[in-house]
Amino acid sequence: MSGTGHVAAIVDPFSTGAHLQAEFAARGWQSVAVLSTPDSPAMWGGLQHAGRYLEVITGPDAEQVVAALRRYPVSAAIPGSETGVALADELAERLGLPGNGTAGSASRRDKEAMAQALVRHGVRAPATIAAADADSMVRWADERSLWPIVVKPPGSAGSDAVAFCATAAQAREAFGHLYLRSHQYGGRNDVVLAQELLAGQQFYLNTVSVDGGHYVAEIWEDTRRPVAGGVAYELEKLMMPGGEPQETLARYVSQALDALGIAWGPAHSEVMLTSSGPVLIETGARMSGAILLDSVLAATGRNHVTLTVDCYTDPGRLAALVGRPYPVLRQMWMAALIAPYDGHLAADGAVAELYALPTLHAVIGDLSPGRPVSRTVDLHTAPAGLYLLADDAAELRRDCARIRHLEANGLYVPATASR
Repeated sequence: MSGTGHVAAIVDPFSTGAHLQAEFAARGWQSVAVLSTPDSPAMWGGLQHAGRYLEVITGPDAEQVVAALRRYPVSAAIPGSETGVALADELAERLGLPGNGTAGSASRRDKEAMAQALVRHGVRAPATIAAADADSMVRWADERSLWPIVVKPPGSAGSDAVAFCATAAQAREAFGHLYLRSHQYGGRNDVVLAQELLAGQQFYLNTVSVDGGHYVAEIWEDTRRPVAGGVAYELEKLMMPGGEPQETLARYVSQALDALGIAWGPAHSEVMLTSSGPVLIETGARMSGAILLDSVLAATGRNHVTLTVDCYTDPGRLAALVGRPYPVLRQMWMAALIAPYDGHLAADGAVAELYALPTLHAVIGDLSPGRPVSRTVDLHTAPAGLYLLADDAAELRRDCARIRHLEANGLYVPATASR
């Protein structure tokens, strides 16, 4: 497609999606921001650079949004973040644009519907129940001898309020913490999700699909650590392409994307590689969140934003990549900081030592000395993430060890110590 006269409708351009407008502009496209609701989740912090969009249109009435969009030569309607997935599906369908359709929208947002869709298509999925009462959840686990189980919101992300429950009492407590409460995307947990606890090594894959073909852009080994009250992200390693288990993971995720009806656009899939093969934890039909695009660009020459924009501005270019291994120019790891208690970052040289790490490429988050931190229980409470790039994995291992040493020796000052 030529860039002349094309407009992208970006639904909820938050998180990584906030970068889409600039990338479309670099290809000669203009953008309209569509907000799925008048009140965006507080975690996003509002719309950035609103003046750069042709217009900001506010939903959720799809009829009104479509009428407003018809004033422009809209050539793509895509989600900028998780909350925009369903409306982007509907807009693309109503406007006759490339998209994933509305028939499978629920399976791309609700984790119980997601598991059911996988099973219908013969793709392995975790045993899952969405329960409106704790008794049903406990009975389900008892009847299947599933203990321990994972209890979490049905439509959130980032390990938000995830609880590992070994007993019925723990499951009931976790249910009580979630049921009818708000989650981080601003919705309410009308049910609570329980799933079998999968054992193995976790991975995530970032993909971009074009007309049903799936390009695997990155495969990451994803290590998380159970902590009191949740799950802390610990270390993500960009894997070299090709070989095993990468090829098995890529095949499995492609099958999962087919089952979920994802034929166009980005996806972020979390997978557990168990002793009997890969099992999908969840897929988001949107770009990966909480990533530093420049770091990924330095490591691979591309990133999830550039590839997503390719999907709509130059689909032939992306289609030519399907089935080919992604490039790795430099090895990259992301070490997430894990605060063991409420407090603040040290005001002395500990932060400076982090910035002096030889492999440090960039930091996501605020590492200002003295900044308050909360005890880490999920992705959103991690004080920061450190992107490390090197030609040799030994350099990355050395600097990761230094990060953990600093965390254990003075990087954090407990709140009680400042009183």
